Amino acid sequence: MNMESMLLLGAGLLTAAFVAVVVFAPSTLTDESADWEIVDVCLAGHSEIVSHDHATLSIFIDGSEVSIAANIGIDDSECDGMRGIHTHDETGKLHIETPTPMNAPVGAFFEIWGETFNENQILHKVADEDSEVVMYVNGELNDDYQNAIIHDNDIIEIYYRDKSS
Repeated sequence: MNMESMLLLGAGLLTAAFVAVVVFAPSTLTDESADWEIVDVCLAGHSEIVSHDHATLSIFIDGSEVSIAANIGIDDSECDGMRGIHTHDETGKLHIETPTPMNAPVGAFFEIWGETFNENQILHKVADEDSEVVMYVNGELNDDYQNAIIHDNDIIEIYYRDKSS
């Protein structure tokens, strides 16, 4: 085998390996929730808490505010206690309580809730050529969507609206 053949064979093998990784392991390349360790937090009580922050979440669909249920992330199918991000009432106040300091992405709350949120969808509403999903944090446009990290006293507003708005 000459040098040119060996180089072509090597390039072919590398290409095949790359394609195999992309095709057979897409979740490891695209599943951003894998880094959301807060989703796995389950606290039996307040004695385990090292970090306790709050934020307010509001969701508006076509101009109407959507109610955020009480007790999201409390005594659910994954945890007999409190998840790392949860609600106690219907005010949209998020409680971020963890046994160690850790990030609290907005998407982690939606994962705990069992709902969808990203740059293309909020709850059951999907953006298209006439509509959009927009998020503001503390009055500032934020395009990190599900990956935006929640900080103490953040005011998070998510809108599904006409693009002309």
